[in-house]
Amino acid sequence: MPRKSTARTATPRQRASRYSAEQIQEFRQRDRQVMNSSTEHLEDAEGIRRFAQHAAMGGVSLRILSYSLRNQALLAQQADERGFVLSDVDSFKGWRQRGRFVKKGETGLRLIKPVGKDKKDTDADEPETSDEHDDDNTEDADETGEDTGKPKFRTGVVYDIAQTAEIPPEERGECAACNAEVGEPCNPGCLCPTCTNYEPVSDAAEIMWNNLLDQLTAAGYALDWPAPADALHGHRVHVDHDGRTVAAAYEVTAEHPAAVADLAAAVAQIIARSDRERETRREQRRVARATLAATPATA
Repeated sequence: MPRKSTARTATPRQRASRYSAEQIQEFRQRDRQVMNSSTEHLEDAEGIRRFAQHAAMGGVSLRILSYSLRNQALLAQQADERGFVLSDVDSFKGWRQRGRFVKKGETGLRLIKPVGKDKKDTDADEPETSDEHDDDNTEDADETGEDTGKPKFRTGVVYDIAQTAEIPPEERGECAACNAEVGEPCNPGCLCPTCTNYEPVSDAAEIMWNNLLDQLTAAGYALDWPAPADALHGHRVHVDHDGRTVAAAYEVTAEHPAAVADLAAAVAQIIARSDRERETRREQRRVARATLAATPATA
């Protein structure tokens, strides 16, 4: 009877990487910088309100509405820096499948993707993205660059529709939805992604509202509305970190973009505060390790 092999199959971590150690370190440093930038954007309360109100009024696609607030703010800021308003994003390959191509010279927008077994512990799980056109980002990195067993993340690349152009009909393949032949435009009423993905989202405020409530709950906070005046401290919305509640001055509903914007600012404050506290704890651990290493051993 043949003996069962005891040889262990190499795990992804054990396989040789196509990148050098210096490149991997560079990728990790870049990812940490993106994470730090996302925290700074979350701390811009007015910027968060402007984006949230724009999104709640149907200004962005369903894909963007499904992202975490961290990534929404991160993408919106990068789009603003490039000179366009964030509206709809996809991967390089995704745009090709939707009948569009990324224009030459365009640089992708970075967002943060949780990876590994602890991805549920991050602020939100993100839809799939691809680095196919900017393929230098396949190494996992944690938020310290150390093997701590903590939640890990990496950055992904997407492109806004403003960075793309429509593929000419004569260069398209056969449409699987309406059976339009190669090189022919789709038939009227076709439901393929090229023909349907640009309609505004009619219930955008409700979708974003529910997304924000999910993130609020995941952070361990509760929404209190309408809250008494003494809980508001002179604001329309007040975050009580000790009581882990968000107090609102009115009976907020998803039907009002301003209410969604206020809730977004509160959720952003909570996430950013958690980031800063985590960084403080890391720094304390670094100092403790350095102090221990410098302490002479006693007999």
